Parts: sequence; structure tokens; C-alpha cells
Amino acid sequence: MELLRFMYNGKLRPTTESSLLVDILMAADKFDIVSRIKLCTQRLIGQPMTLECAVRCLDLPCSISMAADLSEAAKKFLSERYEKFLLTKFQDELMTIPLTGIVAILSRNHPGVASEESVYDFVLRWAHLQYPNSEERHKILSSSLLPLVTLGRIMTIAILTDQSSCVINFSIKHEHCRGLFPSRSIRSPPFYCAGHGFFLSALAKTEPFNFFGLLIKKLEGNGPLRGTIDYEMEVTARRSSEFASISRRTTTTDIRQAFGCRIPWSEISADDSPFFVDDNLHLRVRIKITPQP
Repeated sequence: MELLRFMYNGKLRPTTESSLLVDILMAADKFDIVSRIKLCTQRLIGQPMTLECAVRCLDLPCSISMAADLSEAAKKFLSERYEKFLLTKFQDELMTIPLTGIVAILSRNHPGVASEESVYDFVLRWAHLQYPNSEERHKILSSSLLPLVTLGRIMTIAILTDQSSCVINFSIKHEHCRGLFPSRSIRSPPFYCAGHGFFLSALAKTEPFNFFGLLIKKLEGNGPLRGTIDYEMEVTARRSSEFASISRRTTTTDIRQAFGCRIPWSEISADDSPFFVDDNLHLRVRIKITPQP
């Protein structure tokens, strides 16, 4: 009705309801009423934006004139509203925001946060709520979200997988490993095997001695995994540049805790450490899961 009124008298009734303006804008675009599109866009940019309006403006068709200006205004609103998006008071609200909004927030506010691991946890929590299907969730995390998280960029992975087993190749720079001491950790992007999600954690500890740890941990969300896990960790050695086993184990317990290996810190921190080839730690993990009948 608002669009019809405009077509007859060329006027837009005053309104501060942003969602209504977006509705009119979409209708005007559908019927190619250029003057109406421009007027709605000017009104939207000139008045305070709401969360609903911002999310919708991020998904406007690129065919709409000034769609880029509306998208920029929406990103500015979201970045200012959620400048401290890790605060508890924002969590319920943020869990309902679609992918385009989360990407906009991470792209602008992420560099200023105090804890990169907290950003990683936030991203995983949001993805589990928005994408219950593990394959779809893995695709979204890998392509859209984890590239925005520093932890995901520090540790790169490549995966070869089937239903019950997988081979994961990890690569971590020497400087990032040494930067973990005395008590920091970094995480890999998630990977999946037998329907369950895992990630690699590289960490430094000083108790019971100074060591560098490589641990495979299970993601929350799929419940406990009961069965048998056979795993092996291999690293390339500087002298041969070939993979050599550093840990091999079979566990048949209820798989809730991490599994992996510990390396004395002095062997990792040394400039001539045998674990680094071309200044990178190249790690290969083989996992085979046999669930309980």
C-alpha cells in the first residue's frame, strides 16, 4: 500500500520503522521504481538502524542501487553495537544472528579482543547452534569463519578422511611454537571422523617439567564416543624430511579426554631443533575409530 501511494502522489509518509522501509525498498526493486528505491535508501541511511534492519541490509540484492552503502551502514552499526562481542550480556542475542552478520562483526572487531581462544570458542558455539548438520557446519567454519580467527590461520591443516578413519596433516611455524611458552596454547580448525568432531591443541606446560604438548581433543556437541581409537602421530625430521612416528596408542575407554604426546621443551625451542623443516613443524595424525556395537 505504501508503494501504491507513492506511485500516485510521489510522496513517502514519514516513518521511523526501519523494517518497513526495507520492505518498501524490496518491493520498489521488484517493480523497478528507481525514485522510490533512492528515497528509501536515503531514509534508511539517515536514521538510527536496528539489529533486524542491519541483518536484512547485509543480504540486499546487489542490483539495488546504493545497496553497498546500506551494507556499509549495517556493518558499521553491528561493529559498534558489538564492539565487545565476547561479553556475556551479548551471547544470547549473537547466537540468533545469521552468518552475514557474524562475519561482519568478526571482520571489524576481532583484532581488538584480548583472547583469541575465546573468539575461537565463540565461533564454534555459534556454528553448532546455527548448523546442526556436521558436514554443513564444517563447510561454513572452514570457508567463512575460521579464516577470520587468528588461531585458525596460525595452524593450517589438510584432511583425508572416510567414515571411520582420517589422516590429518598439520603445519605450525617455529615462531608460533616458541611463542607458546610458558603456558599458552593454540588450536587447529576442527576435523571430523566417524561423525565426531576433533581439533589439535598445541601447548606449552611447565609441570611436571617444561614440555611441548600435541593433543587431540574432542569437540562438544556430539556426546561421548564409546569405542576404540587407534591413533599415531608422526613428524618430519630435519635430516631426512620424512615422517617418523613419535606416538602410537590404542585406547578403549570412554573417549572424553585428550590423547597425544609430550616433547621436552628444549627440543622444540632450540634453533637447530630436529622437528622443524623449512621453519615449520609438519605433523601427521592417523586416526581410526571403531565404535562399540
